[in-house]
Amino acid sequence: MDATTLTLAQIKGRRILYLVFATVTLLVLGLIYAWSIFAAPIGRTFEAYQPLLPQVFQVSMFAFCLSALVGAQIVKKFSAKAAIIVAAILMAVGFVLTALLAGVDIWMLFLFYGIIAGSGCGIAYNAIISLVNPWFPDRIGLCSGIMMMGFGISSLVFGSLANALFGIMDWQMVFFLIAAVAFVIMLALAFVVKPAPQGIGATLGIERAAAAAKSSPTQQQFILKTKTFWFYSVWSVIIVACGLAIIGTAAQGAARLELDTTIFAGFGALLVGLISTMNGLSRIINGAIFDKMGLLPVMVLSAILAIACMLGLSASLAVSLGPLYIVAAILVALPYGSVPVMASAFSRQRFGAQNFAMNLGITNCCIAAAATVNLIINAIFGSPAGENGPIIYGILAALAVVAFLIIFVFNRAYKTDLAAIAKELD
Repeated sequence: MDATTLTLAQIKGRRILYLVFATVTLLVLGLIYAWSIFAAPIGRTFEAYQPLLPQVFQVSMFAFCLSALVGAQIVKKFSAKAAIIVAAILMAVGFVLTALLAGVDIWMLFLFYGIIAGSGCGIAYNAIISLVNPWFPDRIGLCSGIMMMGFGISSLVFGSLANALFGIMDWQMVFFLIAAVAFVIMLALAFVVKPAPQGIGATLGIERAAAAAKSSPTQQQFILKTKTFWFYSVWSVIIVACGLAIIGTAAQGAARLELDTTIFAGFGALLVGLISTMNGLSRIINGAIFDKMGLLPVMVLSAILAIACMLGLSASLAVSLGPLYIVAAILVALPYGSVPVMASAFSRQRFGAQNFAMNLGITNCCIAAAATVNLIINAIFGSPAGENGPIIYGILAALAVVAFLIIFVFNRAYKTDLAAIAKELD
């Protein structure tokens, strides 16, 4: 499809429709973040599983980002449509078999929720972003932020709904409903949303977008062989690790501080929803900041907030200060939410559009690395919601300081690369 076959009004209409459709779909996919809500009824049903339930979430995040690389290959060899169909099947199978086989052994949770459902989510996430993002060459950051907002606020919208349903039906039935809804919506998107036409930047009158479509030797460098990628990855891994630590255990941390009784019953689920809301809003805020000011301000702000929030969480658990825990837990979603948006913006700006799906998948591997960091810390010290919570968050605060310092090294290399790209595109 060429941009000349569509009028300017048609292009604008389609990209708004597709953005809305993609955001709704990612809203459903974001249920993978609601694990701390799901873990509560599962833990009540299988009490022996309690110690390992937080690790199921970390495994799902690991599978999420590694599967994005598989999704990128499906997009490259077949199409985004094919990748989304595969993802829909994996999501449905993952949730259904989790419900049916969880009682066999806790490893069924790791396999079907963590790996199968997590992989379906990762494949779809990469394919949807890769499919819709090119429709917005003038608003890469904002477009990514809006789509990822849906992904981020899912725990508030559908997670809270699922939590309410747990009160009137078995958690297994809720998982069956999630599987059916996710499958139908993902299939609908696969058949409705079309790839962006060639030359869309020129049709929209965006000079820099048209220039960016040209070949640049610097942009065509293999991502894993560049210093900027590795410097960026250190920052993103640490910021994501800070976020995952609280996202996967927020409800349990609220229970430890007895917030469900001192505030009101079910406050833990509300806290997960509030974190989800901040996560979603963060993606729009950070996307807009990127479009106006660039990558560096987002990275600096995120690192500073991560340091402050990890120290706040550590102190709140050490002295049982519920209000501080609530504030720090919600605010940490602001830096965490910046990473997915910056992954999309960084991959597109530094490495161009030609291999965007693969580069985005590689960049998003920071989630797997961050999950690994948390798994190692949890294996040594236990859950962040446990007795060693202050130590765990203290360690993450120290790592966040490293993330802040690495920004200055990254900035020098990044400016050099962007200058080379600009010269090559002139």
